[in-house]
Amino acid sequence: MTDPRNLAPSGPLLPDASSRPPDVAVIQLRLPTFVRKNPRVMFAQVEAVFDLHRVTSETTRFRHLLCNLPPEVADEVADVICAPLNDAPYQRLK
Repeated sequence: MTDPRNLAPSGPLLPDASSRPPDVAVIQLRLPTFVRKNPRVMFAQVEAVFDLHRVTSETTRFRHLLCNLPPEVADEVADVICAPLNDAPYQRLK
């Protein structure tokens, strides 16, 4: 009888790097609360958070900001939220 510890694997145990999907990092950002009185300062803080976490994509910035808007502010910019620009959605929302 053959000892199973002596059997060589018939194929690779792990797929090679070229056949694996790319690694995706998920980050959790804590953005400052939207301040209606002085949105310019709030946007400076938001952009500092994006810079610290190396968030450079316009679409990713747009989505993070969108998820953190208070409902009453989201209602005011609903036209921008529902039809964002393809090339600069964050800048348009800002």
